[in-house]
Amino acid sequence: MKDKILDISNLCKNFGDFTAVNDISLHVNKGDIYGFLGPNGAGKSTTLRMVLGLIKPSNGVILINGENISGSKRKYLNSIGALIEKPDFYKNLSAFDNLKILYKMSRLKNINKIKDVLNEVDLWDKRNQKVGGFSQGMKQRLGIAQTLIHDPSLIILDEPSNGLDPQGQADMRSLILKINKEMGITVIISSHILSEIEKISNRMVVINNGQKIVEGNVEELMQNELLKVSFKSSDLKLIGSFLTNKKIQYENKNDCIIAQINQENIPQILKQMVESNISISEAKQMRTLEELFLGLIK
Repeated sequence: MKDKILDISNLCKNFGDFTAVNDISLHVNKGDIYGFLGPNGAGKSTTLRMVLGLIKPSNGVILINGENISGSKRKYLNSIGALIEKPDFYKNLSAFDNLKILYKMSRLKNINKIKDVLNEVDLWDKRNQKVGGFSQGMKQRLGIAQTLIHDPSLIILDEPSNGLDPQGQADMRSLILKINKEMGITVIISSHILSEIEKISNRMVVINNGQKIVEGNVEELMQNELLKVSFKSSDLKLIGSFLTNKKIQYENKNDCIIAQINQENIPQILKQMVESNISISEAKQMRTLEELFLGLIK
């Protein structure tokens, strides 16, 4: 069993009569890239703010590396880096000077750490440029450099690809994977870009209306229930007739047929198609994280 770096039990947060977080329990293992999913207003940011000690829980327990963070204990924050919402810097100062302020506030001893983290996010060559002239992607990377400066074991990233173009999103994914795999840092990533979570996370949780809907291994969750399977063939009518006889729902879309089939039945269906002399040029699973997500929050 993997060690838990974050363990949340029965967490609740009330604002007057409104319950923002309602009895949520989840855990993040050391080494995870953990996706934190939910629609706007689901309670994601409130939960993360409680983990960071910015909001006091109404009820529940939060453990960081096995230590209860309740009360006035703040030492645990030394092991966490966070980028919540958008990064905010002094626009008239350089990237280096912005990090130098944080370096001094954190009472760090090795000034070379600033160079190290700027190199990690590929901004060392831009260190003397004023942040006001940075692109959104550069600001996001500088924000991540800020989370790394004190050598955390866990970083929390809230919408790190927000406002980035497709290339910027791809660069951000590569950076997060580098931080996780090469630097050995556990990452919690809150995002509404579901394809992003699908590509880089190994575990995830979905919350809605302040409650946990599901938590688990991304690949296993993707394979639950019905999968969409796409078939290409020179004779789509024959495939349609076969699926109709099997009472399997399907639809014609462009040059293929898309059928809804249980995961465990896919091999048998393919075998029966071959035995029925049905020519298949391509068969592939099509279920996406977006479909899973929308199905879970309905």
